Amino acid sequence: MPTIPPPPIRDLDGLLAPVLPTGTRVLRYEAEFLTAPGDNYGSTMLAVTVHTTRDVTDREEKQQQQQQQTPKGRDGREDEDEDTSRLHLVAKMRPSSEEFLEIFQIDTTFVKEAAVYLKIVPTLLELQREQGFGGDGELIDVFCRCYGARVSLDPSVEKVDADGVMLFENLKLAGYVTGDRRQGFDREQARFVLQKLALFHAIPIALRYLKPDEFEAGIHKYLVKIDIDAGLSAETLRQMMDVFRQDIVRTGVGPELADRAYAKICECHRRQAQLISDQRTVYCTMLHNDLWVNNMMIKYDKRTGRPTSLKFVDFQLIQMDSLVRDVIFFLTTSVNDPELESQLDGYFEYYFQQLATYMVRLQFPTPGDFTIESFREEIGRVAPFELYHIVSMLRVVLARKESIPDHSEQDAALFFNDNLVEEDYYRRLEVTLRIYDRKGWLL
Repeated sequence: MPTIPPPPIRDLDGLLAPVLPTGTRVLRYEAEFLTAPGDNYGSTMLAVTVHTTRDVTDREEKQQQQQQQTPKGRDGREDEDEDTSRLHLVAKMRPSSEEFLEIFQIDTTFVKEAAVYLKIVPTLLELQREQGFGGDGELIDVFCRCYGARVSLDPSVEKVDADGVMLFENLKLAGYVTGDRRQGFDREQARFVLQKLALFHAIPIALRYLKPDEFEAGIHKYLVKIDIDAGLSAETLRQMMDVFRQDIVRTGVGPELADRAYAKICECHRRQAQLISDQRTVYCTMLHNDLWVNNMMIKYDKRTGRPTSLKFVDFQLIQMDSLVRDVIFFLTTSVNDPELESQLDGYFEYYFQQLATYMVRLQFPTPGDFTIESFREEIGRVAPFELYHIVSMLRVVLARKESIPDHSEQDAALFFNDNLVEEDYYRRLEVTLRIYDRKGWLL
């Protein structure tokens, strides 16, 4: 675990003031690192316990407050005594590594993520309610509660500094767990994720057609595409591409397939650097764009062990493109199905059924635009250009936990260290390349 202390959160009282009950103030807080090395590179994640007190001067009001107290109050608050309570939160701050600040383009990605909670989520929920959603479990629920966000203590500053922070509910204490990234999800878990993902994609599509002005003002302006590799040096990029070529050869695929796969990766990378977007179709929407095991938390039924609730996290890379990208990226990086090659179409078809149902429910003006034939065409057109993203993440997903240095020692060279990967990485990479070859996506 990290040997360096967590960064301080200054003026926590001021950040929480708008969401705390009237008369409540922060007494103190404790923080510790939330994620282990290797589980999050683009930010610093802290588990924060906030001790608050409420100034109640009226005797009668104080007695009423005591009568209403429960062992664990709303919003994750726990009563310590009659006047104080604890609030369990997660703080997300910029990474400590100067190199990672550049690599992850924090001044852009941090603002994107804050906009999801402060601007985009309210817009999505408003559309759902207008379209008749509102019953039990109908409203989109893949977003955790955000308690506040800022880029700096100075309101005139636009760049994210050491005081930039987002505060979220602590999902772990609410019963949510993060899966084992090296193990991945089984078939039932994968279908559960796909069902939630379909609604996540469907609402922005409906908004884009039903209320184009609101879509532009409330969502689209935050979906600017970025080249996530723009912060890498030329030497690091050269190293990275050399490692990809080497890894493809090590999978044992034939030289002809290896050459085509590497050529496609290079083509994908050029398109990314040139900010080329997918063709605008009905399947273009807001993408999570980084949907792998560690960016999801699931709550399970204690009796049956089946998933009951899901939260997506880490919205730093949201952009506007074809929803196919999220689906194929999730399936190839995070689903541990020994029959994935033969079952891939089944996963896509299940997702499409959910999507088409939601489009009807959202009163999309021309639901007939969503056909399995047009969806298959979209897959064939878009999936080939997601290969670079998939391959570049597999090394991260399958890195050996015990070999990853702590936060203070991490830099870009970490991603090219062959000591971090084992045979399961090369097997997963080989499966991905075979899928791409058999689907004709390497032409």
